[in-house]
Amino acid sequence: MFLHRITPIVLLVAAGCSEDRRSAPPPAAPQLAHGTQADLARELDDAEHRGTWQEVRHRWQGQRLRWSVTRHAALCSTPERCNVAAFPVQRPAQSGWMPLLEFAPGQWDALVAKCGDRESCDVTIEGTLVELDASGERATKLKFGNVSLADKIASR
Repeated sequence: MFLHRITPIVLLVAAGCSEDRRSAPPPAAPQLAHGTQADLARELDDAEHRGTWQEVRHRWQGQRLRWSVTRHAALCSTPERCNVAAFPVQRPAQSGWMPLLEFAPGQWDALVAKCGDRESCDVTIEGTLVELDASGERATKLKFGNVSLADKIASR
């Protein structure tokens, strides 16, 4: 008799425990109207004052962006170790981050063919910002994935 009464309760508890209660992933951020490196620098400066690092990360991470950058041979020597300057070198530096690039198939070879052995050359890239590590406590770190060359390179 006792078992007959408790069975429905056990079943309800078991059903409640097996339910997937994980929260849905946050919705993807809408495409940015202004997605240049200067725009990101302004937002990071604002985040420094307002503590809005997470909002900036959510808005920018996952975005497909098109940036003009400078490839310096010493900082971009292999497809696995290719950082680029997001801003022209100046003193004092306005922003010190140098995004890491992960190339789409064939795009490393395209970069090498266009830049040759020049120490630096300007290039417009298009890629997805897959990592934005910005907190105000350490240097900002960016990584682009599926990077392709968007236009011709001009040497410096």
